[in-house]
Amino acid sequence: MAFRYRHQTKNWKRLSTGLLKWHCRMCKPANPPQILKTMGRSNLVRIILLTASLVAAGFVCGQSGNRVTVRDSVRVWLSSELLPGSVRWFTDPPKDVEIRYRLTPQKEIGWTSCSSGDGILFNIDTTRSYQSVLGIGTSLEATSLYALMKNKNEKQIRDLIRVILDPEKGMGLNLFRITIGTSDFSDGRKYSIHPKGFYTYQDKQDVPFSIQPDIDFGIIKALKLFVDEAASLNQEIKFFASEWSPPPWMKTSENIIGGTLKAGYEKMIAIYFRKFIEAYEKEGIPIYAITIQNEPNFTPDSYPGMRLSPEQEKNIAIAVFEEFNDTASGKRHIGTRIWINDHNMNHWVNADKVLNYLKDMGKEQTVDGVAFHNYNPMASPSNMSKLKKLHPDKDIHLTEHSEWGVSGMYNIQDYFLNWSRSYCYWVPMTTIKLDELNQGPYNNISELGPPLFIERGTDTTDMDVTPEFYLLSQFSKFIRPGAVRIECNRGSGKKITSIVFRNCDSSMVQVLVNQTNAEQKFMTVVGSHCFTGVLPAGTVGTYKWENN
Repeated sequence: MAFRYRHQTKNWKRLSTGLLKWHCRMCKPANPPQILKTMGRSNLVRIILLTASLVAAGFVCGQSGNRVTVRDSVRVWLSSELLPGSVRWFTDPPKDVEIRYRLTPQKEIGWTSCSSGDGILFNIDTTRSYQSVLGIGTSLEATSLYALMKNKNEKQIRDLIRVILDPEKGMGLNLFRITIGTSDFSDGRKYSIHPKGFYTYQDKQDVPFSIQPDIDFGIIKALKLFVDEAASLNQEIKFFASEWSPPPWMKTSENIIGGTLKAGYEKMIAIYFRKFIEAYEKEGIPIYAITIQNEPNFTPDSYPGMRLSPEQEKNIAIAVFEEFNDTASGKRHIGTRIWINDHNMNHWVNADKVLNYLKDMGKEQTVDGVAFHNYNPMASPSNMSKLKKLHPDKDIHLTEHSEWGVSGMYNIQDYFLNWSRSYCYWVPMTTIKLDELNQGPYNNISELGPPLFIERGTDTTDMDVTPEFYLLSQFSKFIRPGAVRIECNRGSGKKITSIVFRNCDSSMVQVLVNQTNAEQKFMTVVGSHCFTGVLPAGTVGTYKWENN
C-alpha cells in the first residue's frame, strides 16, 4: 500500500518525500543529445527519451580489479525534483519547463590522475562486492492496470508498456508485483458480490477455483502484453505475487476482511497458491516468487487482509514448500520462491523468529527470502542488515514503497546499501479521478501521493509522467539485473550520498543524490584515476563508465 498516508498499528503515518507530474506538450530539447519523442501517433505519453545502451543480464557478474579504461570518458545523466508529493500534480501541475533536469545528458567527464580536490571524496574498491540485483520495478495491481488500459487500443497499451520496460528508450523496469486476488487498490464490483468488489479465486468452498475475474477484468491480458513486449525487447522480466486475503471460508472472520487463518487450514492455503501459480502459468505468466501474506502484522478494517503470528507464518511456509515439492499423484514440482514477512522493517524480529523456527526444525530451505515495506518512520532500513547478518543465506527484498523526490532516491540507495536485492514501487498509475477504480481507503488526494503516470483527463488516452519517472529511471535504466553492488563509501546526506554497481557487461554505474539546496562538488576515485564533478541541488546524477 504505497504512496498513501498509511494508517497502521499505532497509527504510523507515511512521511511524504514527494512526487509530481509533468506535461511535455511544450517541452523542447535542453541540448542537442536530448531526444524528444512522441509515443506513436496516439498522443499517448510524451516523454523525453534518450539513448543509453545497456545490456540486460540475468545472473551475478564476475570480479575484476580497480581498472578503468582511461580513454573512455564518464557519461552523465541528471534528473531533479520539483514539489515532491504535492497534490498540485493532480490539481494544477507545473509546466514541464519548471523541472530543471529530466534524464538530461551532460557533458562527459574525463579521467585524471588523482590529486587533492574540493568537495566530498568517494573511494570505489571494485575488488569488494556484495549482493546481486534481482530487479527494480513496480506493482501491477488492478488500479494501475485499469489506468494503463483505459480508453486505449492494444497498440497504445503496448507503447506505454514499452516505456516502462525498455532500458534504452524508457525506464527499464524488470520486476513486477501482482496480487493474488484483490488488494486495497482495486474495484471488482463487476465480478464480485462484495459491496466494494473485493474477491478471491474461490470465495465459497463449494465452487471451483477460478481466475476468471482476472480474465474478465483484463488483468491477464495486460500481464501477457508485458510478457510479449519484454520478449520483443529481449528483456527478461519477473513477476512476484502477494496475497492480501485467502478465501473467506479459510479464515476465522469468514470474511475477506479481518481475521486470521483457521487452525489446520495451512494445507488448504498451500493448495490455493499452487492453483494460482498453475493457472497463471497456463496463461503464459510465470510466477518467480510469492509472499505468503501482505502485511501479516496488521489487521485492516476496510480492505482485504489477515493477521498472522510468526508461528502461523512458519506453518504456512512449511505447508507451501511441501505442496510445491509434492510430485505425487501426477503433481508437478513448482519452483516458485517463497518469501516471508512482506511488512515494515520493525517486523524484522518476527521474520527472525520464523527463520529460527525453521532452522531449529532443520527446514531452513523452506524460505528463500524476506520481504520488507517502509511505512514505519521509526524503523530503519538497517534492520534489513541486522537480519542479513543473522541469516546470510536469505535474500532481502524491498517489495512495497513509493518514493518521491531526492529524499526518496536516498531511500532507494539505503535499501540497496542494506542488502536488498530489489526495489519495487507501489501503484505506478492512476486515473485523474482517484476513486474511479479504487474502492480501498486510499482513493483521494489527502491519502494518495501522485504516481509515475497520471491520466491527463477522463476522456483522453494521454498520460502525464511525473519527475519521479525520471528520478527512478536514474537507477533502473542503468543498474541492470544481475549487477552487483560494489564497495564505496556512502558519503553524507548533508552533501552527497553514493551507491555503486557493476553490470554484467563490466560497465560501472555510480548513482549520486544531492538532497541539499546547493550544488555540491565531488571526486570519485577508482584505483589511481579519478573524475570530478558538480551535482546540482535537489538532483540525482548517474555516472557510467567502462571497467576493463
